[in-house]
Amino acid sequence: MSETAAQQLSRVMSMVPFIARRPGVSMTTLAAEYGVGVEQISADLNLLMVCGLPGYYPDDLIDVVLDEEGGTVSMGFQAGLERPVRLTGDEAVALTAALRALADLPGVVDDAAVRSALAKLEGAGAGTGDAVRVVAGDPTDDPATARTLSIVGQAVQQNRRLSIRYYTASRDTVSERVVDPLRLLLTDGHTYLEAYCHTAGATRNFRVDRIDDASLLDEPAQPPLWQETEVPDRMYTPGADASTVVLLLGPGAQWVADYYLVTDVALESGSDGQPTGRLRVTMPAQHDEWLARLVLSLGDAAEIVDRPDLAARVTELAEQALAEYSAPDADPAGS
Repeated sequence: MSETAAQQLSRVMSMVPFIARRPGVSMTTLAAEYGVGVEQISADLNLLMVCGLPGYYPDDLIDVVLDEEGGTVSMGFQAGLERPVRLTGDEAVALTAALRALADLPGVVDDAAVRSALAKLEGAGAGTGDAVRVVAGDPTDDPATARTLSIVGQAVQQNRRLSIRYYTASRDTVSERVVDPLRLLLTDGHTYLEAYCHTAGATRNFRVDRIDDASLLDEPAQPPLWQETEVPDRMYTPGADASTVVLLLGPGAQWVADYYLVTDVALESGSDGQPTGRLRVTMPAQHDEWLARLVLSLGDAAEIVDRPDLAARVTELAEQALAEYSAPDADPAGS
């Protein structure tokens, strides 16, 4: 079986510290250590010679010293790869959170390997001086989500059809669906069920924390004729007919630029050329109603720049909410 690029990359990167600790090591020893031929080791070293630090000037490249007569190799400049990885506090927290999320996805990854890596990371403190204890996105924090994830995981593993009640945030609606589960995905910081939806007549991705209820059915799931194997970096990709809005986000709303898909991000400047502290972003969405509700939720921390129709809808929603608050309470006696 041919070698994958990931396998070659893993070997090539590990060669740097290996050779650095054994200057003058023979090519045959390297070949035996990595279980490949001398020709492959030679090709790997040639690849290393064009790798290095950003800038990639001659002094930035990894310096591989070959003695062709003796058949040995040593390392000069190693671009920092000879040092063990030491994570910053933020990196340790992010990695720990990701590992915990992976550990909670049944059947997606090697659970034992993930938990072993997590234990080592927490026990060593990830190089930060303190042990890292993080629970992020753990379904057990929400019993309802934990139950849903358990049922969905069973459906995936047992190849059984599911009945779900699903909340669609973009339309603020709840629908009953029958789906054929395909796999669980972890992307965008959320766990998704990829499944063939009989209501939509197509494959859809369902955020597990938005599945209000799930139950296993007796029918076996029927896989589609074709299934995408890549895991997308982002679940939502706006179509050609997607609406957009230009927003000015104050400090209290700038998290939106990190949480949602936005384009054309820039700091706003005032008439004097000085930054105002607000962020100007373009946000696409498939539904104007979702955009209106999002802007409404941000209050005075967000301002619509280019869509008076959307601004009018936000005002309408706000007035409806105020009317509900100001309406007299119903008489509990019914008189």
